[in-house]
Amino acid sequence: MKTGNLQRLKQIKCFLFDMDGTINLGMELIPGMEGFFDRLKEAGRSYYLVTNNSSKDHGHYVKKMNSMGVPVTKNNILISSDALVSHLKHSKPGARLFVLGTPELKATIKEGGFTLSSRLEDETDLVVVGFDQTLTYETLTIACRLIDRGVPYVATHPDVRCPIEGGEYIPDTGAFLACIKTATGKDPEYITGKPYGYMVDTVMERTGLKKEEIAMVGDRLMTDIRFGTDNGILSILVLTGEATLEDVERGPVKPDIILPHAKEILKYL
Repeated sequence: MKTGNLQRLKQIKCFLFDMDGTINLGMELIPGMEGFFDRLKEAGRSYYLVTNNSSKDHGHYVKKMNSMGVPVTKNNILISSDALVSHLKHSKPGARLFVLGTPELKATIKEGGFTLSSRLEDETDLVVVGFDQTLTYETLTIACRLIDRGVPYVATHPDVRCPIEGGEYIPDTGAFLACIKTATGKDPEYITGKPYGYMVDTVMERTGLKKEEIAMVGDRLMTDIRFGTDNGILSILVLTGEATLEDVERGPVKPDIILPHAKEILKYL
């Protein structure tokens, strides 16, 4: 980590925060994060809490974070599905979409002005693959048959596994993509979640900020930090979650800044 990178924090106007491992652990606020976001706002900075998990909606994260004392509204939550909708509004306005997703994801897409198809016979412009915890063999089959027929498909995020309570994991969107690739031989046209750049584009569109004015703060090297390094925004690794200094030494992804705790950011603003 170069000392000059700490000075770059003074130019940051908007911080993007991962949640679990950065702000909270499960349903508990990480000690030391009390009042952090109030002080960040007092310093004139804005922020988003970002997540790849497209199975939930904004209200879910607002309720969860508010219960831990984190002052957020729907406007502070950025989900991979937001980046999908934002991109589709420019690239395929008014498209008919077949969505593998939860009711929450489908509602987000419908609110964006898109029509949802539900049958193989329906006219469909694009298949969307999200973290569908309501997935059935029938809907998976329809998606694969549409793709086989030449309908392109996209995905909300690449995560293969989603952590749950007790240190276990359940299949996530990346696992569904592997299944679809095996069945059809085709890859998605693009994926909008971390570490890809679509969420950065969405923040820039919403705020009018430049990349050098945006920073990503997180505890995972291959998603949070790579999201920063791959897309030209400042990357800040905090050591309150998954990654360790040893992981940084051994791995290919190198954060711009390493801090023991997210609260340390306030010292450099």
